[in-house]
Amino acid sequence: MPRITFALLVMLGAALFAPAASPAEPPRPTLPEWRYRRPIVVTNPAQADLRDFQVRLALDAQNFDFDLARPDGGDLRFADEDGRRYLPHWVERYDAGARQALVWVKIPFLPAAGRRTIYLYYGSPTAEDLSSGRRTFEMFDDFSQPGLGYYTFGAPITVMTRTEAWETEAPHTLSVIELNRDGYRYWGYYGLADCGGIGLARSNDLVNWVKWPAPLLNRDGERWPAVQRVGDRIYMVYDRDHCGVSHVVMRASTDGIHFDAPYRVIVPREPGVRNQNPALFRDPRDGMFYLYWFRGGSEAGFWQIRMRSAWNIEGLANPASERVLIDVPYELAAPNMMFRDGVYFLSTEVNENAWKTKIYAGPSAAGPFTPLPDAPQLSDNQACLFQHVFTSTLHGYICKDTGAGWVLNYRSADLTAGRSARRQLDPGVWTALGGAWLPVTDDALGTHNVLDATGEGLLMTALPGSDYVFEARGRLQDGDSRWGLAVRVQDAFNHYRVEVEHLADGRTGLRVYRVVNGVREADLTVASQFDLDPLTWLKLSVMVRGSEIRATLNDRHTLVAQDAQMRFSSGRSGLWVAGGARFDDVAWRKAAMPEPEATLVQREQRSSSVVNWLARDDAESRLAAGTHSRRPVWPAVAFVLAALGIASPELLRSRR
Repeated sequence: MPRITFALLVMLGAALFAPAASPAEPPRPTLPEWRYRRPIVVTNPAQADLRDFQVRLALDAQNFDFDLARPDGGDLRFADEDGRRYLPHWVERYDAGARQALVWVKIPFLPAAGRRTIYLYYGSPTAEDLSSGRRTFEMFDDFSQPGLGYYTFGAPITVMTRTEAWETEAPHTLSVIELNRDGYRYWGYYGLADCGGIGLARSNDLVNWVKWPAPLLNRDGERWPAVQRVGDRIYMVYDRDHCGVSHVVMRASTDGIHFDAPYRVIVPREPGVRNQNPALFRDPRDGMFYLYWFRGGSEAGFWQIRMRSAWNIEGLANPASERVLIDVPYELAAPNMMFRDGVYFLSTEVNENAWKTKIYAGPSAAGPFTPLPDAPQLSDNQACLFQHVFTSTLHGYICKDTGAGWVLNYRSADLTAGRSARRQLDPGVWTALGGAWLPVTDDALGTHNVLDATGEGLLMTALPGSDYVFEARGRLQDGDSRWGLAVRVQDAFNHYRVEVEHLADGRTGLRVYRVVNGVREADLTVASQFDLDPLTWLKLSVMVRGSEIRATLNDRHTLVAQDAQMRFSSGRSGLWVAGGARFDDVAWRKAAMPEPEATLVQREQRSSSVVNWLARDDAESRLAAGTHSRRPVWPAVAFVLAALGIASPELLRSRR
């Protein structure tokens, strides 16, 4: 054998059997591959462009081979035309035995009277289930799973706004240390929105802050400071060049005001990839230091939470300990860590039609992390949570988009009261206008929570609109009760209502009427009767468009009403009860008439090389298991195979 061939084989063996970056860390699991791909043609018959629109896809024995997918449908993935952009989806139902499924996919753009091709991938035994109503619809609530949640925050207080001459943007984040210096117990380092710089504010009660008159840093796109005190030194990590190619750097100070120059690069810049939102944490159990940050972005097509650890804070510049904690194809960033009662709480922010705070829990500072059942813990454009614990109180600093700009809010929680033991209704989403509303575990659904409603009243959503679809599943608790959906809600006494009732013959009645000043002023159509049992779960969908109200039961029975007066042209939506009922899977989505149609256009195709964005997509619980970053083996193997003439350049390019 020629020497060059022998040398190349040695290189091949080294590439194939190279050890992990750190022997102490768990091995990286096999990345999932999707064996099958199907094109889907989505047709928009309407004479208007549709953006971020939810499209219904029905699967049955005629158009889909259920034996080629997982029995639970958890391996379904959807991609845009280029095969790289992940499209959010929600599996409303999936019954492999009955060969029936209903899936909703959020499409970024559908041209008027036009069509678009997307792709369905399936056939992966290892992929995590990414079905999510919250990412797919404008508003969604399935009332989550039972179990211990996060600590209960009090009401928000705005503690910082734009007041100083140098502040080109509003204060956005706040990292606090206890310093007891110059007459102030707490020193807070705040970052402005966008890339406006970093400032200092000081306080004695963590609510009222006095700003230092000049910026600490504001020349190089600085943002998002996080500080840690170690002995007589204060360390700060932050975003540099945030509005350019963002990366993470560190400075240190002895007085808390003047920080060393030059800075030290901790996480270097990467073209096309954002490295930002750093957080420092010291584990109270063993004293080890941790750095968390976000890596990825829309240009990169992925969002990761990464971590490093070291026995001294300067050691965080060494990437040897680096690992990926979370890796998802949707917007997720802003990590921050807190430890309490043996649990590590990793807070993050997600963008689900609005900024929200989602918190994970794990047994160590390195995970594995799983989402808490109350997620999202904060909604209504509340994000970038910085968690601080002083004297058994959780002090949270949160950026809040008011619509007119950002403010910095403060919310506290009594840690001695313990974590929430049951699902809490999100006050950023729901407002009760009469009645009692409580998430409970439904015995018939196992461990799944539903919303128990009693009395008479309305539970109103926060999302306004004129033309939309509002739907939910509901079940009467007894024959004397009624439930329904309210649309274009002005208040508890003025709205349109679609009511489900139990008839004397055991069938289900459906009626549409207008409520004005608390009185049922007018029935808008003749009440209809259907051969459905109202004491079982029924799906009610209500579309409002102009003067028309279209109510549909179980996707089959439709009742159309008109309000010639057009008394309410827009408003919110809500759940209504009189007596006792239960609700689940509440969704608010966009309306079009006629609605788009999704069609699978051919039989299954092999898709063994689909490993691009999908290879990142086995989501939260896989990478929460503590996998770490290292260079992929394939480029080295590809080089050796090409040199040996075993693989063609075209084949190698197809695997990139």
